[in-house]
Amino acid sequence: GRACVIICNKWDAVLDKDSSTYDKSVKYFRTELPQIRWAPILFVSAATGQRCGKIYDAVDSAIVAHRRRISTSVLNEVLRDAVLWQPPPSRRNGAQAKIYYASQVSTRPPTLVVFVNDPKLVNDNYRRYLDRKMRESLDGFESTPIRWMFRGRRVRDVTRNMNGTPGDGGSGTSFPFPHAI
Repeated sequence: GRACVIICNKWDAVLDKDSSTYDKSVKYFRTELPQIRWAPILFVSAATGQRCGKIYDAVDSAIVAHRRRISTSVLNEVLRDAVLWQPPPSRRNGAQAKIYYASQVSTRPPTLVVFVNDPKLVNDNYRRYLDRKMRESLDGFESTPIRWMFRGRRVRDVTRNMNGTPGDGGSGTSFPFPHAI
């Protein structure tokens, strides 16, 4: 994935501009290009020079976002809030994804690995939900894709890394997701 800024030229050629023209244009591009819904949109005019100076600022911010790194604690805090707000959906047989923790493993683009009990239980809708919550909660990811990787992790491996055993009176919680075990 690459950083992206959508630049629309010929803004001076748009006739009968009113207060809603900009919003309608943004909505049009968001519906036509849903795969890059995270990219900022600039409307410029090369002929008149209108907003051409903002192009380099937008490109520079896209580069910074593409190289951005988040600490694991902040990432897990945002992920925990998203999971508490909307838990992963369960299947008809009662199976539900349990999210243990997440970590950023790479930049260019930012790549997040989320450890879950079974990656197949995390459907595409929930992945898009987590992506949206991450972008809403953290500034600086407006012009770059976020690559999500879901890896399976057995309960035994998670409990092995805990201080204590589950049910021993509080020292055995799986931080930051106490409901995961």
